[in-house]
Amino acid sequence: MKKRKLKKSVRILSALVAVLLVLAVAAAAVNGKRSAAAVQNETETAATAEPAAVPSETTEEDDGYIFTDERIQELRDELKEDQKINPDVKAILVFKSELVHDPVLQGTDNNHYLYVDWKTGADQSYGSIMLDYMNDLDNEDEMNTIIYGHYIYEYKNSDRTLVFTPLSQMTEAGNYADNKYVALVTDKEIRYYVVGSVFNCPMVDVNGSQVADEGFQFNLVEYDTNYFSTYMRNIKNNQYYTTGVQFEYGDKLLSLQTCIEDYLESRQIVLCKELERVKF
Repeated sequence: MKKRKLKKSVRILSALVAVLLVLAVAAAAVNGKRSAAAVQNETETAATAEPAAVPSETTEEDDGYIFTDERIQELRDELKEDQKINPDVKAILVFKSELVHDPVLQGTDNNHYLYVDWKTGADQSYGSIMLDYMNDLDNEDEMNTIIYGHYIYEYKNSDRTLVFTPLSQMTEAGNYADNKYVALVTDKEIRYYVVGSVFNCPMVDVNGSQVADEGFQFNLVEYDTNYFSTYMRNIKNNQYYTTGVQFEYGDKLLSLQTCIEDYLESRQIVLCKELERVKF
């Protein structure tokens, strides 16, 4: 009698073990399906997500614009020597690539150095590179520093390096990377800039003089927020290519202006954004 009870208990226990095994296998299968579904869901999500933004080639962490101490000293010495020749020399404008490397003159108006050789004072068809008479390099709060220079047609002068003639190269996107950094060396500091936009500025005739069209006024020393937004929007529609540099209200700007060959009612503007100022 005891043997029959024992066999019966063994059969019941075996049955229970079998049931538990079946349940375990089923649970594993369910978990496997859930895991597979989760993986599939993650894959689908990754595939449909927007791609990460590609960082600009020009970032504020990029220190390739920095001049060596030796180079800065050379430029400071050059500035002093130029000022001995003409005290109206206010700065040295130099691209890191040497695309442009010239003294910047400032007169009491924007006409004097337009056709005057800064060294001799003699009349000269291509004049000198000049700072807008409204600018004050000692005023650290000024928003926009404006510099003008002539573009010389090749048939007038085969030297393609005079004044702002080399800036025409900046209209080609392929020349941007090698020429994107600019510096302005004054008595007190060196200002580093990156070229943020190269654009075509339409001009209109006002009382016999050509001025920037409404919404394209590159030569304002200060901007209010509303006009600055309009200006930036118009620039995007007229620029030769996109650099990746972003302008924001409050940025310190450097605006380089010259003519465009065969386009008498337009000007080329190289608009730069200040990266850093280093005091001497």
